[in-house]
Amino acid sequence: MSALRRPAIQLAFALTLYALLRALVLASNFDEVAMPQFELFPMGTIPLMLGVDGGLPVARVYDNAAGQILTGLLAVPSYALFGPSYLALKLVPVALGAVALVAVWALLRELLDERAAFAGALLFALAPTTVTKYSMMASGNHFETLCFTALALWSSARMQRLGVSPVRLLASSFAAGFAVFVFLGALTPVALLGLVHLGLRGWRATLRDLAWLVPGFAIGLAPLIALNWMTGGRGLAFLDQKFDGANTEFDAVRVVQRLREFFVEHLPAASQFHDFAEVPGRFAQLLFLAVFAAAYLSTLPLAGRGLLALVRGAFGRGAPDGERAAVDQGFAFAFCAYLPLTAAAYAMSNLKIEPKPPPMDAEGYRYFNTHFLFAIVVIAWATGRWRQRKPIAAAGLWAAALITGAFNLALVDWSFERANLGSYYDGFNVKQTANQLLSPRNGYAQEQVLRIVEAYPAPYRSWLYLGLGRVRAGQALVKSRGGELELWSVLEQVPDEHRADVARGFGVFFRHLGRMQGKLDPRYVALVTDKLASGAPHAAAAIEGLAMDWEVHLARDLERDLREQSELAEALPRQFRPHLARGFGAVCGRTLQRGIPYEVRLVRGAAESVPSELRAAFYEGLGAGSVEGLRAPALEGPLAEHLPEDADLAALERGARARRSALGP
Repeated sequence: MSALRRPAIQLAFALTLYALLRALVLASNFDEVAMPQFELFPMGTIPLMLGVDGGLPVARVYDNAAGQILTGLLAVPSYALFGPSYLALKLVPVALGAVALVAVWALLRELLDERAAFAGALLFALAPTTVTKYSMMASGNHFETLCFTALALWSSARMQRLGVSPVRLLASSFAAGFAVFVFLGALTPVALLGLVHLGLRGWRATLRDLAWLVPGFAIGLAPLIALNWMTGGRGLAFLDQKFDGANTEFDAVRVVQRLREFFVEHLPAASQFHDFAEVPGRFAQLLFLAVFAAAYLSTLPLAGRGLLALVRGAFGRGAPDGERAAVDQGFAFAFCAYLPLTAAAYAMSNLKIEPKPPPMDAEGYRYFNTHFLFAIVVIAWATGRWRQRKPIAAAGLWAAALITGAFNLALVDWSFERANLGSYYDGFNVKQTANQLLSPRNGYAQEQVLRIVEAYPAPYRSWLYLGLGRVRAGQALVKSRGGELELWSVLEQVPDEHRADVARGFGVFFRHLGRMQGKLDPRYVALVTDKLASGAPHAAAAIEGLAMDWEVHLARDLERDLREQSELAEALPRQFRPHLARGFGAVCGRTLQRGIPYEVRLVRGAAESVPSELRAAFYEGLGAGSVEGLRAPALEGPLAEHLPEDADLAALERGARARRSALGP
């Protein structure tokens, strides 16, 4: 019992540290780890889609990463327990990260000992900032893959250490197949495990093992095969585009240049540690790189011997079952081979590594998450092997790695001025479903699109129609080729009661486009001006949409949105202003639903600054926006408390009634 108690306590300590760090970040600085454009659809929206009879099939949101669908499905119980909030969505990657930590601990315990396992678990709990941030991002693949890759590594190591049996072959191959299902990038570690197995078992025994390996791998991979069958081979098309389709001929100069970029520019910066306690994050980045380099170089001789042994074993009889030295050498080779293979894959592909400004900095280095998993294992492996011969060096190496992990405390906002934001944000973006409905590759006719949209309840249906307008506006822009915009014919394709939503979607698209280009497209302004002057239906709604945003906005964006709103009002024709004020009011109404104190103060200030001639339109919009969400407050209760004393409550009530009527049952 005492022998079990210590490792259990160590694992519990590492898990507690892992959970505590992430709880602090999510509670104090949620916006630092929020990427709504990459998380809320499809991952956050899938649980809502599942509840709609006749809605968009989940398989149709598959692009190239099946893990996105898995993450969405795993969000279902989280939403059922905690409600469909952004925070509830974040609990999915956090939980998968905890499983990955346990798998890393078990892997190192299997290959080395309990102290190496504890070292690896702590290093994972305090992983480089890119991994730490991604452990709180529901990307569906770039972090979630670590859980299933680590499980595949552990199950393979356990099989090789304890001896091959049919049950272990099935379990190991299933774990490998499922890892590839979650993320196509897992092909590299899975291929390495296959080479290790071949070298340790020999070709004759491996042929016999295929009777169990193939079924296990096929079962794990089956969901990916099914998805590709249903979607015309999208995953394979993605691989072709990024690799085979990247170059018609081998370009040695390009490959060398991209290898230099990978090792000289991207690898040193990939950890993305932030400044902490007046120490530059660059120091932590270089320190972690130095620690990894020392551990990697010290492991290379063993890996080299492992490669030679695996080659001999593959063409011979392999190694005796469970022989520790052979297994150690084989896995040392796998751990060290991952980095050069990843670099080679990058060099020969069209994959892009693009540094991003905060808080999106981790997203720019998403492809390095699996590298850091292997780096953590290599560092823990090296400290475990050094401990007997070089105990001081081993302790120093581990301590240096842990010091870099302390820089993750820079992610915590110790003031807690914007606490618990994630529990206020919606954890979905139904509007983005329109992208899949109108995507040519999904092949839906207009009648099918409308039938799917109408299957959704209010207010989802309204949001979907707005999304349709946004997508159709983008398609019209491409079709125009710089000439005249043709938009109003789109309205004839949808039911009359939802044409205003579609028209708002037009405005949403051009607002978003204007943000990227620095100005609104003058053709859209001219078109809406003509329609407004001629009394065309829904011209006012097309202006209201200019005040709205495509993404679910975060508290960090509100000041920017308010500033842009003022600039829009000044830049657009005066006759647009009442309609723009109504759209702006709708945005404020949705914002007030969340009840975030920081946002309430900003919205109250914005409401006080609305010119008197626009107050009625603004409060009509505010009333409309306040009834569109899933948690709309009573108009005469909490909402009114957030507004100025001279708020036009009659206009607010008028707007709310009109919007309720438009939304329908």
